[in-house]
Amino acid sequence: MKHPASSVQGRRLAVAALLGLAAAGMRPARAKDAPTARKCELPPRLRLAFIPKNHEEAQASGYRLLAQALGAALHMPVELLPAASYSAVVQGLQGGRIDVAELGPATYVQMQRSGASARPVAAMVRQAGVLTRYHALLVVRSGSRFRRWQDLQGRTLSLVDPASTSGALLPRQAMKAQTGMRLEDYFSRVSYAGSHTRALAAVRDGLVDAAFVSSDSLEMAQQRKAVPAGALRSLWISPPLPTDPLVVRRALCPALQARLRWVFLERQPLLLPALQLLGKQGLVAVDESDYAQVAGMLGLIAP
Repeated sequence: MKHPASSVQGRRLAVAALLGLAAAGMRPARAKDAPTARKCELPPRLRLAFIPKNHEEAQASGYRLLAQALGAALHMPVELLPAASYSAVVQGLQGGRIDVAELGPATYVQMQRSGASARPVAAMVRQAGVLTRYHALLVVRSGSRFRRWQDLQGRTLSLVDPASTSGALLPRQAMKAQTGMRLEDYFSRVSYAGSHTRALAAVRDGLVDAAFVSSDSLEMAQQRKAVPAGALRSLWISPPLPTDPLVVRRALCPALQARLRWVFLERQPLLLPALQLLGKQGLVAVDESDYAQVAGMLGLIAP
């Protein structure tokens, strides 16, 4: 009868072989080797999550297709885990319940400061081969009388999510710089819409006077006719921000992390239909240095 530890190791080797990872150094373990084998994780399925940014159904459809394509390329199941908020994705990564996720730039920077449980490996981009940039925007209805920040004092504002880079964090810094006041003190009501699409709809429908959103989200909403061209205008535009990183949990075995990076960067034709559903045209490699400027923009000091 097989020793239980040997049986477990055998299953791990079988998964590794299926992934093409056996050559990376995994080997049968003696009992005394068991602690070493547990230093990295090789899960039976990869758990993928995304932050709620844009049109929910279109975003979910794109990620479902991405999960299927990743599973086919990796030869392992990929489970899609939609999340209700940015913080839910971060907590999932930190708690080992999510393996791969797309995060906002500021969300990634803040998570890195609290323990660096994940590393960026790639970013989905609008122009193939180029790390595209986007902006935070303060938008109002085109027909409104608002022309300056000062015109909005005492009015109503929609943000996206407390951890959204363009929809909350950077606007808070901008408000301090522009007016010397907090958002909650400057506006009569500040609410969170939960996604960029909902924040844009709130302005479009007159539910709020203004909203902070990303330029990418406004462009996508206009392409999908959710916001008619010319219906909104911007009172403020931020400096350029690096696009959202795809991060991989550091506890995963290095060979699996390398395999994921290879699929993202070298097997893009398999992923392209999913990327196009998400409004993207490719992926590019990224690392921590690509997001260093975000910490400065948010007034954060490196630990």
